[in-house]
Formats: sequence, C-alpha cells, structure tokens
Amino acid sequence: MKKILVVSCTQYDKSRSPHILIYKSLELLKHDVDLKIHYENKTGLPAVYNTYINTKTAKKYDIVLFVHDDVYIDDLKLRGKLYQAIENYDIIGLAGCLSPRIKKPALWHMMSDRSNWRGFVAHVNHNDISTIQMTSFGITPSRVTMIDGLFMAVNLKKALAVGWKFNEQYDFHHYDLSSCLDANKLKLKLGVIPLSVIHSSPGLVHPTSEFEQSQSKFIQQYN
Repeated sequence: MKKILVVSCTQYDKSRSPHILIYKSLELLKHDVDLKIHYENKTGLPAVYNTYINTKTAKKYDIVLFVHDDVYIDDLKLRGKLYQAIENYDIIGLAGCLSPRIKKPALWHMMSDRSNWRGFVAHVNHNDISTIQMTSFGITPSRVTMIDGLFMAVNLKKALAVGWKFNEQYDFHHYDLSSCLDANKLKLKLGVIPLSVIHSSPGLVHPTSEFEQSQSKFIQQYN
C-alpha cells in the first residue's frame, strides 16, 4: 500500500515541530503518509513544491499533497478519500470556484460569483481560539477551475504526463491561482472534496505591497 507524500513549508525551525499544526495533525496518520517539512523556508512555494513533481517521486508515490503549515488535518480517512478522488480529479483541493473573472482583488472567491463557489473549510474562531467555525462555500465534491492553495493534492502521473508544474513566476501569492489556470489549459481536471480540516489562518486581511505586486503581474498575465 503506497503512502501519500505530504509536503509543507514553514518559517519555524525544526525544534518547533511539535507546535506546527500540520506536524501535530499527522501523528495519527503515520501509516498512511510520509511528511516532508521545509523548515526556516524563505524560498517561493512553487520552487519548493516542484522539486517533488518528478519521475523519481512518482516511483514511490501516486499522490503528493502540498499543504500549508497552519492546517490541521482531522480526518483519519485522508488517504482513502484522496485515492478515491483521483479517480475523478487530477488536482484536488478543499475550496475553490468555477468561472473566475480575472480582476482585482485577485482572490479566488472575489473573482467568482457566490453561486460558483464550491467546498468547505473549518477555521479557527479568532475571537475564541478554543472554538472553530465552518466556512461553507458550496457543494462538494465538485469540479472547479481554481483551488485555494492551502491544500492541493496532485496526481503525479497525470501531472507528469502533461508537463504540469507549479508556476515559479510567483512566490507566496497567486502561485495557486496561476498554477490552476495553467492546469486547466493542459486539460487537467480540478476538483474539491469533503475533508475534515481546520485552517488557523483567516486568509489575507490586509494586502501587502508584495501581494499588490503579485496581483498586478497575475492580472497582466492571465487577463
């Protein structure tokens, strides 16, 4: 039985591992996954992620899950659900949209009508961190055009067959959206599925200069 490779990047050093959510959450899934964390990472996420999209990795794994370090996976059926999902989708996420219109603000849920949102994710309630609240975007499982980068599982064989990789023109913003649009052009199927996951980040609250620069490049490239 092949395991799933889980790849994540963090700004923290290795001594902080027990406090990193993705690390903590996978303690009960050791028989189903291999976890690779890039500690003290300053490299753009696509550049790191792409080092795992190759034939060498594909000999050992069918699926690579690229996930943010502030995600807690609370689903003991992770492996089974992802293997079931790759029967229908080539890149799998938790939340996303159909028919985006490339514009400002370049966030997947802001570039699509609410009727085209799909999936769900639980978030920590920042008014009371001992509680969570479910953010329901729409039906799931479902085919989508864009996936939120907090969780992206890739069918390695399908990605390699068409030459798809993450877009390294972006570092920490818009890498997910641009890579999804590239995947669509290559006829890869994107979808969201129901998984029990808790995300501790509220998302982008105050746009930074880095985000603004990335947004301008993204709109110019894909509009």
